[in-house]
Amino acid sequence: MNKLFSILAISIVLACSQTIYAGLKITPIQMYISDIKKQRSATVTLDYTESDQSKIFEVSAVKWAQNAAGEDILEPDSSVVINPKNFVLQPNSKQIVRVGFTQMQPQKKEETWRIIFNEIAPTVKESKVNFLFNISVPLFVGVQEKVKLDFNPIYSGSQLSLNVRNHTNTHVQIKKITIIDHNKKEIAVTTDMKYLLNNQQQNFNFGEIKLGDLKKYKLLIETDRSELPMEFNLSG
Repeated sequence: MNKLFSILAISIVLACSQTIYAGLKITPIQMYISDIKKQRSATVTLDYTESDQSKIFEVSAVKWAQNAAGEDILEPDSSVVINPKNFVLQPNSKQIVRVGFTQMQPQKKEETWRIIFNEIAPTVKESKVNFLFNISVPLFVGVQEKVKLDFNPIYSGSQLSLNVRNHTNTHVQIKKITIIDHNKKEIAVTTDMKYLLNNQQQNFNFGEIKLGDLKKYKLLIETDRSELPMEFNLSG
């Protein structure tokens, strides 16, 4: 008779790191298909350097959208072709997974999906803790437009938040926002990573802070769309 074992599920939405956990690495952390007429698929590689236990994965796709509050809406989508959909990742091995479409017309705006790698619980014969991974990799299909953002500072008591609106048909991932004064001195910072899909908005909280004339401050924003921080006027 098998002894009882426990399972801890770890859900991971990739943001800025390739290394996931316990020797499992995935690259790239974002997949792009810029021209569906010329490129029908993209690939992702799982690199597993653990030495003593294999992992079983099942791969699926969900259509990814956001509502007016910036909350993610995920719906199963069978139009995405995944190969292989199921695989065993052996110790010290790699697995390449191809993701794409058999038929899809070019769209006027970027379309977005998330490719979900679900680890399947193994059969064990002794009591042990098993860490199961649920890894989500974004897939972006369409032309990447130049970043265009609007900002609206909002105070709730002494708490400052910043509403950021994406005014393009292309996503942008905000990684870090820094408020600086005219002397380029750092006044406040938030590292709350969030995606803004096409024409969506998100709020970023800076905590308790009081600013004077907003025209005297600038924003330094680190995104997935540029290697260097982008600079904007806080007052818009």
